[in-house]
Formats: sequence, structure tokens, C-alpha cells
Amino acid sequence: MFIMTCLYLPVLATGQISNDYPIKPNKQYFKSYLTLSKNVVTGPLRWHKKEWIIAGSTIAAGTVCYIYDDEIRSFFQKSQSEGADFTSEYILGPWGGITYPAILLGGYYLHGITTKNNKSRQIALAGTQAFIMSAVSTEVLKNVFHRHRPTDIPPDPRAWEGPLKGWGEYNSFPSRHAAIAFSLATVISDSYPEKAWVSILSYSLATGVAISRVYDDEHWASDAIIGAALGYAIGKSVTFLMKNDKQISMGITGYGGLSVVCHL
Repeated sequence: MFIMTCLYLPVLATGQISNDYPIKPNKQYFKSYLTLSKNVVTGPLRWHKKEWIIAGSTIAAGTVCYIYDDEIRSFFQKSQSEGADFTSEYILGPWGGITYPAILLGGYYLHGITTKNNKSRQIALAGTQAFIMSAVSTEVLKNVFHRHRPTDIPPDPRAWEGPLKGWGEYNSFPSRHAAIAFSLATVISDSYPEKAWVSILSYSLATGVAISRVYDDEHWASDAIIGAALGYAIGKSVTFLMKNDKQISMGITGYGGLSVVCHL
């Protein structure tokens, strides 16, 4: 019941839609991926003081976690329980994978078709866009940095192999699950600005996903926080495009920074 509530309560909400964002996966929709990719690559070139402050704060938080990665890991490994194991495996973790997001976004799109609700269809497409962008971006970064996971022997949060290692090995940084969860949470939350409970539920669930990756010993805490920041930035990029806001855009840099761009 908890999972079904998380999945479908937001679907029942109503609100205004964008007149420009597609309601079906057409040429315009796929072309928008190029627009988002361009914003991701060129965003830092247009940073101002405010954007550097945001990026600096994100880096600072990640740095603090990096310094204490060992201690944070030790805390979570000493806090294991059957109830927490179940919550992480069946309630939180899957939101950063494929199954739960697919059910959520598929539910939105089906709701949009059956009730002729274009907003639901737009949210489904925007969420899919955020999901894909998060998955691709984190996969690229993983294979640039090649950070060792906590489960590697010996566990060493300072072990990085760098871009010459190849493809597929040592892919701890950043957390893809955290990025996906926060990108979807941002899309859902920004779609219902008048409903505070949607934001609270969405970001609480996404935070739980990020924590679960550390609890499961799949990631260091710094992996999770940077992944969350990337996901948030990607989600903002998608929703600004969805709302056709010409004044502000957000994205991520190739080095994991947060890009918030104001066009004046």
C-alpha cells in the first residue's frame, strides 16, 4: 500500500501544463535532448556569482563527506537490522533502478491517455528524460573517475584509478541511484508547486534512496551526495525546459559541478 500510494497519489493532482512541451515522444521531444545536452556542456561558461556559490556549496558538502567517508561507512555498517534491510531492498533502493520509475512514469502516461490529461503525459515524458539524462551522465562520470567501491578489498575511499583505466571497472562515483531518484523527485515536485506534500514526499523518498546506497555498502557517502546534486540539477534542467522558461536553465558540468544559468 505504501508503494502504491507513492506511485499514484501525485497522478491524481491537477494543474496547468506547458503549451510547448510535447505530450508524446515526437520529433520535438527527441530534439529537446540535444538542447539539454548543450546546456549541460556549456552551462559553466555562463555562470555568475550566485551559480558559483551554489556549485561551491555542493562541492563543500561533498568534500566534507569525502573526508569522513570511512567513518560514515562504519556507522552504517554497525546500524544494520532486518527492518532496515527490508526497507532498503524493497522500498527505497528500487526507486533508483528501473522498475519503480518505469511503473511510476508508465502510470502517468497511461493516466494521461485514458483521461485526456496532457499534464500527466508531459510529466511522464519529462521524467523519462530526467531518468535517461541521469543514467547517461553518471555512467560517463563513473568511467572518467573510476573510483573504488566500499566493497573492494581493501575498502579505500581514496582509491581512484582515473580515466585511463578503461570502461566498466571501479564505478562507485557518482551514485546513479541517487541521481535518478533526485532527478525524478525534482520533476515531480516542480510539476506541483502548489502541493507542498508532493515535494516533501518526493525528496524524502529520494533522500532515502541516497542513504540506502550507503547503508547497502554500494557507495561512499560522497558518491551519494554528488549523485543527488547531479540528479537535482538534471531535474531542474528538464522542468525549466518543460515550462519553457527562457530566463533560467540548469544542468551539470562534465566534472560533476552544478550549473545554474541565468539568461538576462
